[in-house]
Amino acid sequence: MSNLVERYIHQVGRYVSGKERADIEAELRSQIQDQLEDRYGDDPTEAEVAAVLAELGDPRRMAASYGGEQYLVGPDLYPVMMLVLRRGWAIVPPVAVLVRVLAALLGDDSGSLIDLLLESAAGAFQATFIFTAIVVLIFAIVQHSGEELEEITGSEGFDPLALPEVDLPGEVDRVEAVFGMAFGTFAVFVMLYFLRVGGLTLRFNLTDPGEVTPVPILWLITLIVIVAGQVVLQLVALLRGHWTIPTHLLEMALDIIGGVALYFVLWLPLADGLFAAVPALAGVPLMNRAPELLTIGLLLMGSIENFNKLGKMLGRGRERATTYPVKGS
Repeated sequence: MSNLVERYIHQVGRYVSGKERADIEAELRSQIQDQLEDRYGDDPTEAEVAAVLAELGDPRRMAASYGGEQYLVGPDLYPVMMLVLRRGWAIVPPVAVLVRVLAALLGDDSGSLIDLLLESAAGAFQATFIFTAIVVLIFAIVQHSGEELEEITGSEGFDPLALPEVDLPGEVDRVEAVFGMAFGTFAVFVMLYFLRVGGLTLRFNLTDPGEVTPVPILWLITLIVIVAGQVVLQLVALLRGHWTIPTHLLEMALDIIGGVALYFVLWLPLADGLFAAVPALAGVPLMNRAPELLTIGLLLMGSIENFNKLGKMLGRGRERATTYPVKGS
């Protein structure tokens, strides 16, 4: 099977749900193989493969053809919208629960554990519903705005030969990058508010911030700079369409420094507040080391992922150097 076919199928698979992905990819692979054999025999050229894929059309539209009709959002935007929603559904509920728990830890919440669980679940549902409504509304407005959707979705002039490699090292996931930039920008504004009021609080009111948990200001400023730098890096990678080794190394350094700053700004103050509210927890084995263990664990997981990505990028560079030797060498 041509590498070009696998690249096309991989792109289609990105826009379908996980449960259906394997079946759809197998069906599409069989369909393409049959068309190639009927027209060109057992050994089609790359140009012939590209011609068949061009007739099938942009991977986003192909993915949309496997679903039912969407009346509010059309087939050009529907796969992209679902990709954004699936990412959001994985992020929004846990964040909503975390916010509710932080409010209970940092405030004077004297309710029971059952009340906390019910309120957390209700908050997660409400946040997810609002997020979904906003995303659908945005895509519906774009769908019916009269704009050229090819320019918005990036599907204008689909060229099969320009399909990215499967699992190409350094490839930018546009949805993930946009999510990262949006979340990072939001986090910077929140931390600037914390800097203004002198610590952590969940009451966003400059005149009456409520009870404020003090944090090291220097580490808070460091974290703001780190997160802002990560947003800029993601924007650069998004504009270039790929990560380079230098930008990835810089991202790794920012991740490590940011992880240390997060320990002083968030995990340690939260642990101190929790132990002050429930002194018995300090006697639980390893509980008094929870901030350090959490920080080390997060740094290790992030470093393993980053070094794995770096190794693939370096391997890709050596492969290209071997395949395309420099003239005169």
